[in-house]
Amino acid sequence: EAARNYVRLHSGGRRHVVRETLKNLEARLDPSQFVRVHRSAIVNLARVRQVHEWFHGAYLLVLADGTKVTTGRAYRERVLQRLHFLR
Repeated sequence: EAARNYVRLHSGGRRHVVRETLKNLEARLDPSQFVRVHRSAIVNLARVRQVHEWFHGAYLLVLADGTKVTTGRAYRERVLQRLHFLR
């Protein structure tokens, strides 16, 4: 998740802070495994357990650990394509 010029990584119940922009991190991640779902969030597709329709064309993703992440409208099509759902 984005935090100005830092990124908070959530992994295995732990948080790590890295001085890097989300855009730069996204460019280094494997696009077959990770997808940007919001201007401030990238998720590991393997961790998505549920997808719910949300407000104004957005979706609520529920991850394996129960974390809830909303998608941004600008990322809707990308998320849908990557999850191979509703297509």
